[in-house]
Order: sequence, then structure tokens, then C-alpha cells
Amino acid sequence: MSIITDQSRTLVGFFNLGWETTLISLFWATTAFGQPVLEKESLPSNSVTETEATIESLILETVSTRAEDLLSNEYERGLTAQDNSSSESEDQNQVDPFTKTTGGQLRIELTDPSKPFTYGFGSIISYPDALISPTRDVFNVPAESTQLSIFTVKGHARQRLGSNHALLLEALLDPTRYGLDFRYGNNAPSLPGAFAVNIFTQNARSPAFENGDEDVDLPNGNVPWVIRLGGGIEYVQPLTSKLDGAVGINYQIVSTRDAAFTNSIEPEDALGNPLTFSEDGQDTLLTLDASLLFDTTDDPNAPTHGSRLRFGTSQSIPVGDANILYNRLSASFSQFIPLNLFGFTEGPRTLILNLQAGTFIGDDVPPYQAFNLGGSDTVRGFDVGEVGTSSSFIKTTAEYRFPIAAFRLLKQDIGLRGTLFVDYGNDLATADEVRGNPADARDKPGDGLGYGLGLSADTSFGRFRGELGFNSDGGSQFHFAVGDRF
Repeated sequence: MSIITDQSRTLVGFFNLGWETTLISLFWATTAFGQPVLEKESLPSNSVTETEATIESLILETVSTRAEDLLSNEYERGLTAQDNSSSESEDQNQVDPFTKTTGGQLRIELTDPSKPFTYGFGSIISYPDALISPTRDVFNVPAESTQLSIFTVKGHARQRLGSNHALLLEALLDPTRYGLDFRYGNNAPSLPGAFAVNIFTQNARSPAFENGDEDVDLPNGNVPWVIRLGGGIEYVQPLTSKLDGAVGINYQIVSTRDAAFTNSIEPEDALGNPLTFSEDGQDTLLTLDASLLFDTTDDPNAPTHGSRLRFGTSQSIPVGDANILYNRLSASFSQFIPLNLFGFTEGPRTLILNLQAGTFIGDDVPPYQAFNLGGSDTVRGFDVGEVGTSSSFIKTTAEYRFPIAAFRLLKQDIGLRGTLFVDYGNDLATADEVRGNPADARDKPGDGLGYGLGLSADTSFGRFRGELGFNSDGGSQFHFAVGDRF
């Protein structure tokens, strides 16, 4: 985000763009404070206007995530993971309050971020975001994610079109997902926020149809793929210094098929259970979506104290043959507490308590929209979606993080941290409310307890996590992930 200051107003422009499936994305937001910005030389040295104080509180430390910085002494300096700020000049403050939600997601810039055209690895779409996108990293709750693979390759390319417009293309690729997101962002000077419009496509296998004790595939023996094509428009705005919001409307056509790239639509699995609401295997969804973030943490990427609340709602409007009607609510609350129990070097020691919940209001719950429990971002020790697929859920986590070592590699500061964790998730006996009851057909337990330990590396390009989880059924699972859980 950038603040553009003239003699009459201050605009907060947000370009938070990213690629997380194979899709083209662009995002841009602005906030008008509605107060004139006074020249500092016209003020007494001991006075600061309320507007200036607000702006200065948002200023981000100048950082770089450029790959070439690893090889050049010119850029050798302290870095912060996925800080999306541009270089700060003497006459223009570069700010982006939305970067406090990135959570150390992977981002590597391959070009100078101050140039009109930039590209690199990772997604730069941050939360809150009310557009459907295959490349976004952060959801209202991780149970909404469809990621099955351990590691996903994402990329982004952004073209600025002057000071108030930009285009973003993001793409995602892994063995179980392919996606593209293309966005146009408009930083409207007359409004305190920004608009974005996108079109997207995603071909992905769904956790709803996999990883149970029983394998249930399609009648021809193939694994179901969920194909989405659609687009939307959103408005994003910082509401206060701690609260950000986004509202939007999305339209998508969803079908189930027997491969990632095929015209063969499969409306039922091998047991005759429906995979969609329409008998022809293709649903139309029109939804009104909103997301809110309330964040009081001290650090957007490695918080040690404070709290963070994410909330989202999606209201479907019945259209097409499927005529689907529901309201999906979801929320995640995290409390970060400094707690000096133990550690092996200097650094923060933090206890994290997290509570997540979600529910559908209404009888229409498509399986490809349901909540999935199990995996590195929900209940560790289980595979993705192994615990349950349901219309409601609750999940709790207690996690303790402590420093192990700090060193410098390739001119980058690396911080190694240890993790001890306990996760518990429960579908609240709502698996049978999902269309086709995929959890029961695949014999998913509906609840699970996971516990274990892990090691994370905090770098300028993101946080890399390796965790070994054990579960209440006597099994275990190793998880590798990029970015934070909370």
C-alpha cells in the first residue's frame, strides 16, 4: 500500500497482490483520512497532528525480498518476511497496513519492487480479501482451504498503470491444483477504500472426497476433481488502525470431473452419492462475501503478544438449476502471550491459544464448500481432510514457541524456533448435513486430537515449518508448510 500526499488529502493506496494457484490476481486499496495534511515545517517541533500520528503509526520498515539481494552487498540489511512496502523516499511515506496479516507467507521478488512491472514467487494477496481466488494464502479459517499437496509453487506478476491503477496475474501449480487469478485494482481518490475486479479458474482435487479410512472414487475409478470458473468485484478499506474490512460479490460455475483437464462431468461417486446439487454435475453459485480483520499484535509476521481475529461470511443467492441457498460463517481468534518457560538462545518465547469455528445456516451445503478438518493448518497428526468434512466445526490449539538458534546464511538472518503443540477438532456431528455425506462414505471419524513438536525457520522470504504430529488414533504425520497457522 502506498500513501500519496498532496495539499488537500492523504490517500492510502493498497496494492496487495499475490499468486497462490495458477491464476491472475491484482489488488489495490486506498483510504482517505478526510483531514488535510499539514507540512511539518509549519508545525511546532513538539506538535503532531492526529492525522500525522495515524499515518506514522502505519509506516513500515523498509525491507527487501529480492533474490538478487543474496548476492549483492548493496542490499545487505535486516529483512522482514513478506513486508510488502516499497522503498521509502524523503517526500513520500510508503505504508501498507494490510501486510500485518501476511503471516510470513512465501514471497521472493525477482525484480526491483519500485519498478512499474514486477514479478516473483509467492502470493501478494493479503487478508482481508472478499474475492474468490485460488492463489490466496490466508482464509477466514484454514478449514476452507482446498490444498492437499505438501508444497505449492506460486508466482505473481504486477503491472502498475500510473498512480491509481494496477493489474495483477497470479498462478498456482502443484500435483493436485492448478489455478489462475487475474485482477484489476482501482485506488479511487474520492473514496476511503479501493476496488478490485477479478476472473479466476481453478482445477483441484478436494479434501472432502479424499483421505478417509475408505477410498470412494468415481464410477470409472478416477479421483474427483472440482473445476471452478468465475469472477467477482470487491471493495476493501481500513476501518480503523486495528480493523480492516472487505466486501464483495462473486459468481462461479462449479463442476465435478474425472480429471483436471477434461470435458467429462461426473455428478456422482462410485456409491451413487451426489457430488453437486445439480443432477448434471454442474452448479452455479452467486455469493455476497465479507471479511474482517481485527489485529492488535506487535508484529504481523512473528507476533509475540496481542490478539488477532478473522471473521468471514458468505451468503449465497439461489440461481440456476442448483438453486443453492446458505450462509456460511467462520471465525478464528488467536491470543499471543509472552511466556518465558525455556529456550536455547536469545529470542521471544510465546504461548499461542487459538480457537476456530464455522457453521452453515441453511440446508444446502455443497461438499466442495464444506469445512475440512485435518492437516498442517487444522489438526496436525492427520492428513488433510482426514478428520472430517462437515457443515459446522470447532477447533482449538495450544502452541508454545521458543528460540533454538540464530545465524546468518547467504547474507540473510535465519531464526530457528522450536514448537510444541496440541490441536483438537470436532465436526459437531454435522457431517450428514453435507450434500452426499462424503465424510460418512469415506469413514472419517469426525473428531481428532493431534500433538507433537516442530521446527521453523524465519527468513526474509517467509516462514518454513516442519512438524511431526501424532494423533489420537495411534497414527502420525509429518507436515511441511510455508507461512504461519494463525
